[in-house]
This record gives sequence, C-alpha cells and structure tokens, in this order.
Amino acid sequence: MAQKTLAVIVILLFLGAGFFIGSFAGGFVGQLTVPASHKSIVDSMAVADTQLNIQLTPRLVSASNVEYWKGLSVTFTKGKTYPTTLWVWERYGDVELVMSIQGPDDTGKLYYIEINRLAWDPFTVRINGITKLTIAPVTSGAPAVGYYQLEVTQ
Repeated sequence: MAQKTLAVIVILLFLGAGFFIGSFAGGFVGQLTVPASHKSIVDSMAVADTQLNIQLTPRLVSASNVEYWKGLSVTFTKGKTYPTTLWVWERYGDVELVMSIQGPDDTGKLYYIEINRLAWDPFTVRINGITKLTIAPVTSGAPAVGYYQLEVTQ
C-alpha cells in the first residue's frame, strides 16, 4: 500500500512539475513570436500621462501576421501579410492607450503605428527621446480625438 501511495505522489509531482515548466516555456515561446523590430520600437518609446506625470507601461497583447493595404506613406502590397503586434499602455494595470504596429513594409524600413486612446488625460508619445505625438486632454467642451497614426523608420 505504501508503494502505491508513493507512486501516486511521484506521478503527481511529475505532473505538477510538467505544468510548472510548461508555463515558463509557453511564456518564453510566446515572447519569441514578437518580431525583434517591433520590440525595439516599443523599447524606444516613452508614453506619459502628462496630467499625472506618470510613465505608462507597455504590455504585448498579441503577435500575428495580418493582410494590410493601407498606411500613410508606407508601402504595403494588397493581399500580402505583414507582422503585426498589438500592445496596450497601462497605468497601474488600467489600459490607457492601445497601439498596433504593422510592418516592416515592402521597403523593409517603415513601420505603420496606430494609437487609440481610452482615457481622458493628456499624453505624450516619445520615440528615441523625440516627442512624436501630443494627445490633448478630453474636456466637456471639446470633442475627444481618439485615433492617431505614426510612421517609424527602423
């Protein structure tokens, strides 16, 4: 009987260890699917709530390949898929901005970025220390602009 109990305990320990190791491996593999260029763009960004003087923290939501044919001056071929990542910028776990990065485009150098606001406060978006976007606060008398587009060369 003691051998049977010991065998069950060992099996449960192996199962637990397998789930534990699998969760780490799954998280690691998930990070490998993020294009290095997209991660580099996010790492070069600083997004701040200028009313509260707080830096927001980025979090990857998804990475995939999506078909695009639009952009500002980026060159996407209709029907072709491009790497796309979706990020949220948070303040204490509360999502303030949502950002999508597509590319590189057909030139291999340009990336198309869309930013959508979810909060009322004013924000600045800096890339490599240069302010690329200033988002005005939402007030009761002013309409809220919630959609912004940027291009980044990598």
